[in-house]
Amino acid sequence: MIRDRMKSYDAETKVSGTDDYGQPLNSYEPYKTVEVSVTLLTKVINELDLRYLKSTHLGLTYDKTLKEGMRLSDITNKYMVKIVNNDGRMSQLTLELT
Repeated sequence: MIRDRMKSYDAETKVSGTDDYGQPLNSYEPYKTVEVSVTLLTKVINELDLRYLKSTHLGLTYDKTLKEGMRLSDITNKYMVKIVNNDGRMSQLTLELT
């Protein structure tokens, strides 16, 4: 079932360094194409008598080379990789929609 939901995403790594004016670069370069199944997770949070929903995304992939700070992108969405768990047969990615 998970293989049926997998889509191709472009994995990108952040370019480090500064531009001509000394500002940090905010660009990404292509790393490789990976197959990832992305699922929306929501959580209800109560904080200071305020109740709101926090949405995160969970990704599953067979690729074990992805690292924190990378970006996954397709035609419509871009996800930042926040947490990587490589302990099982598949890698579990905690993603944030940017």
